[in-house]
Amino acid sequence: MPQAAGVRTGNRNSVLLWAGLLAAPLFVLSVSVAGSLNPGYRHSHGAISRLGALGAPWNLGFAFFGLLLPGLLTAGVAFELRRAGQAVGAKTHAGTGLLVYGAMTGLTAIPADFERMFQSPWTWAHAFFVMASPLVLFAVIPGCARSLRVLGASRASAAMFTVLGYLPALEFLLYGILVNAPGLVQRLMIVTGHLSTAWLSWALLAIRREPKPRPDPPVAVSNPITGERA
Repeated sequence: MPQAAGVRTGNRNSVLLWAGLLAAPLFVLSVSVAGSLNPGYRHSHGAISRLGALGAPWNLGFAFFGLLLPGLLTAGVAFELRRAGQAVGAKTHAGTGLLVYGAMTGLTAIPADFERMFQSPWTWAHAFFVMASPLVLFAVIPGCARSLRVLGASRASAAMFTVLGYLPALEFLLYGILVNAPGLVQRLMIVTGHLSTAWLSWALLAIRREPKPRPDPPVAVSNPITGERA
């Protein structure tokens, strides 16, 4: 049985949680640099996949810093969520699912082949992880929010994580509105996904920073025969 809400996870190293806050800025910076190195590339219209595609300028750099590394940072946050849950005897299925999501996000770094398109296995692999990873995130959001509550996060904090996690599904509708700027919609959805795990990371850090309650002082009890206090 899990312990009561408010249980602290101890003084273990929080490096992975702090690093998890960097996924979104690292993605944005990598997109900006890679886009500037691709002649004629337009952020408003160009797909993210083209920046890491086979033959693109700085494709390996973008694949690592813009896709693989942010995915690994997300997996690090998931690892800490699982470890915190294990420490209090809570279920860790959602944390495991989030770990899978982080790995799948990182594997979107597999380059697509825009010359051969779906005649290339590289394009198939890239497309699979691009399409499947958000579905994994949507599936584990409720469990991750429950884990936050068990660990002592406020209801509002867990609710904010849930909102950020599902927000990309609503942002997808913007494709029908911003028909001339699909690249911006794609960037917004990816950044929002990273922000959801950043919020999760920040919530876990906040739980660790909260002071532990001090134990009550022992109560002196008098011996009914001798009158001495024990």
